[in-house]
Amino acid sequence: MAVALCAILAVGYVMGGRRPVRVVDAPTGWNARQWRAIASFTGLVLLGLAVAGPVDALARQSFSTRTAQLMGLLMGVAPLLVLGAPQPRFLRLIGLRSRDRRPKPWVPLSAFVLFNAAVVLAFVPPVYEATAGPGWARQISELTMVGLGYLFWSQVIAQPPGHCRLSHLGRVAYLFLSSAQLRVLGAVLGFASTAFYPVPLADQQIAAGIVMVPGVITDLVVLTVCLYLWLSQDDRSQAGRGDRGGRPAGFLIESRRA
Repeated sequence: MAVALCAILAVGYVMGGRRPVRVVDAPTGWNARQWRAIASFTGLVLLGLAVAGPVDALARQSFSTRTAQLMGLLMGVAPLLVLGAPQPRFLRLIGLRSRDRRPKPWVPLSAFVLFNAAVVLAFVPPVYEATAGPGWARQISELTMVGLGYLFWSQVIAQPPGHCRLSHLGRVAYLFLSSAQLRVLGAVLGFASTAFYPVPLADQQIAAGIVMVPGVITDLVVLTVCLYLWLSQDDRSQAGRGDRGGRPAGFLIESRRA
């Protein structure tokens, strides 16, 4: 099921991005559009490999490998799918136009709550036992987690020509709180005196390390970029106020030339 879904999404992505062939002034080299396509197809290939086949069978062997698979889907595959900017392509494919409207505040909040609640729910012992073995329940749960991960990351990664629903500062707070929850979850798993699952305690502690360290790397990388952009935006706004309140920018340029 997962492989078929990835194939359908790949075909839709290509069809939604079709443009008229240009012979004159055709672009040469790699551009942002091509890099987005690479990110999207890489995410789909990784999703198909991780959810179905021998990789999934290997992940089911222990609690720590299952946790590594989940963190890879949420912190690797889902951001790659968002970086591919598929939403404008699929809207174009079904005949709708992507409009840059003022976002509703409840959309990022809902994405944050749903994603983080699903991450915690995935580690609840009854849910873990229900989805630990092979079958439809496991694949549906994994695809659902990737879908929620896509919804989560789409609030902080723009999909051109659209813009992010959150400001730079809002994205910093958004990712910081999510990263903090992952660290709390990892601390609960790692410092527990007994295993919550039918696995050795050492296996649970390894899984806790995966959640606390590799599991938050993507959060920290994107958070750092958003923080840098926010500070740069603040510096530019202060420079603009200084130009309006004091000497004109043109006067500064002319005095430097002199």
